[in-house]
Amino acid sequence: MHNYEDLLAKSKEWRDWYYDGGPKPNPITEGVTDDAFDLINATLFGHIYQRETLPTNIRSICTIAALIVLDKPNQLPGHITGALNYGWTKEQIVELITQMLFYGGFPAAVNALNAAEQAFKDYDERHAND
Repeated sequence: MHNYEDLLAKSKEWRDWYYDGGPKPNPITEGVTDDAFDLINATLFGHIYQRETLPTNIRSICTIAALIVLDKPNQLPGHITGALNYGWTKEQIVELITQMLFYGGFPAAVNALNAAEQAFKDYDERHAND
């Protein structure tokens, strides 16, 4: 059994790296949704993502594929940042979006391409001096 506080700490450490400093809290919901986000973060990022059976770089690209097919472009930029941090290339991410077009449809793929374009731009700006 995992200690909840340990899972939260592990989640925060991993998310700070994966998301280039972590997603910023929404000032409108901050304080109201903290418990829900803590539960998500502890369970998903502190526990599931840390299981050794499937490496986290593979989990990252699987998450992107799922978000594309489910047409969830708002969540894509953070996960695309994480994939780039794992060493996935922009070309590989665009190829993944192209493949998912056949599973999630054209509109979902276009939304994903738009999200990827912005994520690539933001990532390049943050890492311009690396």
